[in-house]
Amino acid sequence: MRDPMSWSIPLFRAFGIQVKLHILYIVITLALLLRIYTYDRTHLAEFAVIWVVMLFVIVLLHEFGHCFAARKMDGEADEILMWPLGGLAYCAVPHTPRANLITTAGGPLVNVVICVLGAGAIAAAGYLPPLNIFESRQLYHPELYNWQTGENAKPYTDSPYFQTEDGRRFSTMSYTAEKEGEGKTYIVRDLSKPGGWSRATMIGDVYPAWVLWTARLFWMSWMLLLFNLIPAFPLDGGRFLQEILWARSGDFRSATQVACWSGIITALVFVFLSMSMNEAMLFALGVFMILASYQQLLLLDRGAEEGGAFGYDFSKGYGGFGPDEDAPAPKPKRAGPIKRWLQARRARKLKQEVEQRAADEARLDELLDKIGRLGKESLTAEERRFMDRVSARYRNRP
Repeated sequence: MRDPMSWSIPLFRAFGIQVKLHILYIVITLALLLRIYTYDRTHLAEFAVIWVVMLFVIVLLHEFGHCFAARKMDGEADEILMWPLGGLAYCAVPHTPRANLITTAGGPLVNVVICVLGAGAIAAAGYLPPLNIFESRQLYHPELYNWQTGENAKPYTDSPYFQTEDGRRFSTMSYTAEKEGEGKTYIVRDLSKPGGWSRATMIGDVYPAWVLWTARLFWMSWMLLLFNLIPAFPLDGGRFLQEILWARSGDFRSATQVACWSGIITALVFVFLSMSMNEAMLFALGVFMILASYQQLLLLDRGAEEGGAFGYDFSKGYGGFGPDEDAPAPKPKRAGPIKRWLQARRARKLKQEVEQRAADEARLDELLDKIGRLGKESLTAEERRFMDRVSARYRNRP
């Protein structure tokens, strides 16, 4: 229980990947729902669908994109952790810029697919998708431009407005409207004045429920895509920065340092903005980015050969030089709390890897025996994938 990232519960397993839910995710989600229930009970269900269901599904699909991309690179991916600041895909890939770059690209590519499908559906209905990520109202009540009529359209939950010949405007909140003939001419009746009516023209338009929810899905996936591409570790944009610099220079260490310092500087900006905007989640994200970047720098300084604690292996395979044989032995020092935590985590990870490899080798022996007795055709599809994965791991072993 000393590792905060282990405070999670298993949800389900899909495609050989265990999906876990962090305890803090449940706590913060319940707190947000309670807050909405206190201030605006009428929109509680709508808020829950947007921020609990829709956000969860988009982030989970994003992490599956990382996992599938890692497997395409002959790597391994066996766990996804959903927690309050997003998702973490635990992958292990060959120590090359190309393998890491493709693994990184797998997540944003899922967001691109969601955006393309959503925008296509909205355009087929005659509207343009909401592209302005700085208008949060576009998530709740998106005002979409109808490229067929040249007018802005409102959600079906909003009341359309009507304008009379003398310039007065009415809303169906207090008036009823009956269509008169073709076009947009209506007879608007005042509910508070029996017999009172006037001829008016409808201003704007309303679109159906499926367009509203498709626009919300598009906006959220679009916003997450652009935010995640900020070149700051541990966001995917920071990983892209690190992998591109690594490929161009061939220097993994300096490329990783640039990405980490970019993450620290960006995180400080997030902390400043969170204080001025009173946004607790942005503050938490900034603190997390600082800790993740700082830990990655620590791993580099000690010549770590293991992956980072947050997400797939950002520094996998990096090794430092050994000490000078003629130099006197340094006086042992008591390790600090962070270093002790890293050592304990590394020991646990090494133990898990040894146990997993032993289990894989035992099963591989069983399958080889099965092939010797019954032939290769007797293997199931899952057994073939297992043998391919284990064989790829042995090929990548130095």
